[in-house]
Amino acid sequence: MSIILDLILTTFIIFIASYICLSFLPIGLGIKLLCSALISIVISSLVKRLLFKGKSSEINYRKFVTYLIWQGEDKAKELLQEICVDKAFEDKGDYVIADGKAIFLWTKYGSISADTIVKFYRTCKKNSIEEAYVLTTNSDKKMMALIKSLGDVTISFYTFKPIYRHLKKQNKLPNDIREKIPAAQLVKLIFHTAFTRKNGFRFVGVSLLLLAISFFTPFGKYYLTLAAINLVLAVVCLVKTLKDK
Repeated sequence: MSIILDLILTTFIIFIASYICLSFLPIGLGIKLLCSALISIVISSLVKRLLFKGKSSEINYRKFVTYLIWQGEDKAKELLQEICVDKAFEDKGDYVIADGKAIFLWTKYGSISADTIVKFYRTCKKNSIEEAYVLTTNSDKKMMALIKSLGDVTISFYTFKPIYRHLKKQNKLPNDIREKIPAAQLVKLIFHTAFTRKNGFRFVGVSLLLLAISFFTPFGKYYLTLAAINLVLAVVCLVKTLKDK
């Protein structure tokens, strides 16, 4: 996903740079925008072909996580059961029992919530389960700290990397992991990856930098426009962060 975002950012930067260069030529606004778009698309395509040639079908952990997200918990349970083929395995609905241990599977875009962890903890306590695991597609230090505070039930927090390594070692990774991500899922994944609290601060920083530059360049209005765009993106990050909470 970071590669996709980097390519989008590269295309955007090339577009702006091309437009600024074409501004010195006596041509119309429409032609400038069209030429800038064509230049940015061509150069970005060349960059992608040169840097990532032969890597698009590589099965890596990032693609495996994306696969789990749009396949859901049932697929994660199926893969886990393949690993535990020689051990007792029981599907309890919200979680599974593998080799006598309770395992909760979280395969979603957002981070696992504290309420979900507490609910799983109560379930373990009610069923006299002393050792449990949480496997998640999103590592979260706050949740790890919360789990450590639940002393009467030992809950360990992991990503799906152990399962990925095990499946890869046994050559059991799903074949359709190479398939393209559905467009709607891809857009949703980009949105959740790009508009985070951390990136919100970055958008504000870039906006302030562009605002400062606008006072010392003859292209002040273009820098002001970009600064405004970054502020809008920062607001989107803030709204999304508040909604997730």
